[in-house]
Amino acid sequence: MRAVRGLVGLGWLGLVACPSPPADGGGGGAATSGSGETSSTSSTSSTSSTSSSSGTTVAPTTTAPAPDAGAGSACGARSPEALMDCIDSERWAEDVAFIAKSRPPGSIHWQKVQDRCAAGLEKAGFTVERQDYGTGVNVIGRREGTEAPSEVVLLGAHYDHISGCPGADDNASGVAGALEVARVLGQAALPRTLIVACWDEEELGLWGSRAFAESFTGAKLAVAFNFDMIGYASSAEQSQIFPGPLAERFPGLAEELVAHKGRADFIAVVADSSAESFALELEAHAESLGRLTGVMTLTEAEKLDEDAFGVLARSDQVSFWEQGLPALHVFDTGVFRYPAYHCFSGLDTADKLDQAFAADVLKATTAAVATAAGL
Repeated sequence: MRAVRGLVGLGWLGLVACPSPPADGGGGGAATSGSGETSSTSSTSSTSSTSSSSGTTVAPTTTAPAPDAGAGSACGARSPEALMDCIDSERWAEDVAFIAKSRPPGSIHWQKVQDRCAAGLEKAGFTVERQDYGTGVNVIGRREGTEAPSEVVLLGAHYDHISGCPGADDNASGVAGALEVARVLGQAALPRTLIVACWDEEELGLWGSRAFAESFTGAKLAVAFNFDMIGYASSAEQSQIFPGPLAERFPGLAEELVAHKGRADFIAVVADSSAESFALELEAHAESLGRLTGVMTLTEAEKLDEDAFGVLARSDQVSFWEQGLPALHVFDTGVFRYPAYHCFSGLDTADKLDQAFAADVLKATTAAVATAAGL
């Protein structure tokens, strides 16, 4: 997630419904480590490229093999609710552990993570291409809908991060989450086309997702889901910041947080008005798991106004809002609860993340995406 102007604005942080999180960043279980340094390189890593109609270049498209059901092979895949049970949080934790190393664009580990995205999507049954838009590379996985292939549902997460910071929550958690949701949904026959993407250069100004959104033609986008920081939670009381301006704008959520004693263990969703119904669907699935969820819907005027609620619009969903396309952002509130955001107070490492919290995010999003895709 991009650094918010002035560390989210000192004035904003000074007006809170719940006090600042403790400096030690305590609370929540650690994400399981695994996977090591070995890179999974997709066959799409060919250096040759072809021109696309948008003026960008893409690596030759690779048609994926049959989906890898893995640990979820015994779960049901006939309904959004059944698909929730297919989520394997251990796979998520292994991917987080692999990704969570310094990976600024162009670095060796950035390339390894890009390759892991391509390989994971291909293994999940997606047709994969790498969109080279000049300064960076997006990894795009596409699975054609069975009934309405020209209608698209999208899930994306950025894989780049700032130099010198492991970026476990920001955004290894989101990339690992997108890959796990892709694996699960690869088992389902979805009426609409599903695209799962790993965006590049979000930290530089949403460059990767903006290149995709600006060139998106020939299909109707039903909604874009964005994962950016989905792994940190704390059950400690008064560990969640909710700035005064947000509390005034969303009083119902502010009241819920007070009743929840300021615990930083709820799922946050930010949507524009055209994506609100999809956000509420996700909320319903999350709360069926017992996970408090707060939906904040921005008006057309608010969603692109950085002087109003731009603090809620600092990630890749904005690229779609700029094009008038429905989009929502699923996250853990980032700097409002996580001291190690951008390594400001300690390193953003996998051991600080909460695997159970992330699993609930993935389950609820899986069901919401499946519903949006017509299942």
